[in-house]
Amino acid sequence: MKKQPLLVIEHCEPKLSEWLLLEYKHAVKLWNGHLIFTRVTNKKTTQALQKLGQVEKEKAKDVFYNKKCIVLDPQAKKPLTPNDCSRCDAIIIGGLLGYEKPQGRTKKLISDKSDFETRHLGKFQLSIDGAVFVTKAICLGLNLKDIEIAREIEIIHDQIHSTILPFGYPIIENKPVITPGLVKYLTRQ
Repeated sequence: MKKQPLLVIEHCEPKLSEWLLLEYKHAVKLWNGHLIFTRVTNKKTTQALQKLGQVEKEKAKDVFYNKKCIVLDPQAKKPLTPNDCSRCDAIIIGGLLGYEKPQGRTKKLISDKSDFETRHLGKFQLSIDGAVFVTKAICLGLNLKDIEIAREIEIIHDQIHSTILPFGYPIIENKPVITPGLVKYLTRQ
């Protein structure tokens, strides 16, 4: 089996919300390997994330300045490939909760501030853990074109209420890969 690159989540949100923590926990479980959170400067956030993986105060570009890294950026020109995974030391994912209309924050906050190569995971904006799922599948040898991704999903709360999540979600056996606990969280809101 190929060596799996290190996964880095660059924490870019101002605070660690419950939703974000749910995605981070799922990302750690999906990766099932060494994971580092970078750009974590808040003491409370540091304490919470240390339970999930290694935590660094510095940005990924400073921690991994001498390593071969790839930033997953929706605005990148090339898709991530299994070959990319086998030849890099780390893959960096933005710890950003998306907006309905993408804002280009990965590019502004991470890609443009480093000299790392960039790759995309398709035409849809993915959740953090969705991006980890797709990245792992690619690192295990699948090509992006072979991974089914839903354009958006609808969470039905009752006969009247539902929530549309306008992000891409990987599909396995006709079901979207959704963050454990997210449906319950959205139902409480």
